[in-house]
Amino acid sequence: MSLAASHKKLARTLVDKGLGVPAIFLIENMKPFSVVAQQTLFATTPLAIFGGFQTLHKDAVGLFESRETMEEMLLEVERLMEGGDE
Repeated sequence: MSLAASHKKLARTLVDKGLGVPAIFLIENMKPFSVVAQQTLFATTPLAIFGGFQTLHKDAVGLFESRETMEEMLLEVERLMEGGDE
């Protein structure tokens, strides 16, 4: 499974803004609740469309798609924090 380009962009943005450590903390703590978070995001889809946040919302739903996706996001943030700018 490969991390989506939008998730890589999000990881890059978080690290560039100095939010790598808080992002790792929050994603690690959200792992047990990934199913609940994803279902909540599905339920708020009409609000996201109405508010013009459809792309951001779709990316968030994809991030909470599975624990594996969340783990890949964590690894990408950690890799970028270590200076692996590839």
